[in-house]
Amino acid sequence: MKVESGTVESNGIELCYEARGPVDGEPVLFVMGLSAQMVFWPEPLLERMVEQGFRVIRFDNRDVGKSTHIKGGKLPGPGALVTRAMLGLPIDAPYSLHDMVADSTGLLDALEIDSAHWVGASMGGMISQLAAATHPERVRSLTSIMSSTNSRWLPPPRPSALKTLMAPRVRIRDEEDFVQFGRQMVRTLGGPMLQSEALTEEIFRRSWRRGIYPRGIRQQFMAVLATGNIGGHLRQIRCPATVIHGTHDPLVRPAGGRASARRIPDARLSMIRRMGHDLPEEALPRIAELITETAHRARSRPERAPDAIPTAG
Repeated sequence: MKVESGTVESNGIELCYEARGPVDGEPVLFVMGLSAQMVFWPEPLLERMVEQGFRVIRFDNRDVGKSTHIKGGKLPGPGALVTRAMLGLPIDAPYSLHDMVADSTGLLDALEIDSAHWVGASMGGMISQLAAATHPERVRSLTSIMSSTNSRWLPPPRPSALKTLMAPRVRIRDEEDFVQFGRQMVRTLGGPMLQSEALTEEIFRRSWRRGIYPRGIRQQFMAVLATGNIGGHLRQIRCPATVIHGTHDPLVRPAGGRASARRIPDARLSMIRRMGHDLPEEALPRIAELITETAHRARSRPERAPDAIPTAG
């Protein structure tokens, strides 16, 4: 399968992207989550979407992979950040999720795409939800996976899951160490549903070879905490929306997905049994089916009058 790749300017930074599938196919923008490069979108999922006739686009968010790395001074530790967030105190972050929405829409501009179906995982789900709420003209449909409203009143992550992502006590010296770390991370964040060892190894090897930026993980985490509760924005969403969540997610608990589905008008909620905070190979056919169904709902909708599009208020 031919894959187009490159780097574009967007919102004052550079974003590395890949696109595949027919140029005239309906575009689907895949937005990845905290600390994860675009290669964390599994190839079997992307291939299924291309088989359905979509133009599939994925990219590295700022601060990961081959996109711009944001530099700066000393950063606070994750414990201090979580404490401030739980107390409702402001967090002085280098950027917010609103900036990352602007990154994503800027990528569409650079690719000359007016609107797309958005699919976001975890933090990428929050970015996609915000895009649907604040830039309705850019979002044909929304599929939010293992994400939430980002409310501080939702059940917190299990300590082991948060520690694995934000403060792992492991020394990574080379590619083999990183692959072993990846295997342990998947075991901690995943649910009982089996994950392909070969797929996990491939993803972490590609990530290592494309470049690791540990500071970026902390800065993306700060962006999530600084943005705060997005639940109020979600009531403004008018595109077809599906919320997917695993019943065994230890990081963004199932209550997070349910909270998003309650606030997005007419959203459909699909809880996948035994799935954790991952994209296990066993679940990919169902996830692809749900994304496709959501896109088809957008096709069948009647055109809205311009004054029917809600505005932020």
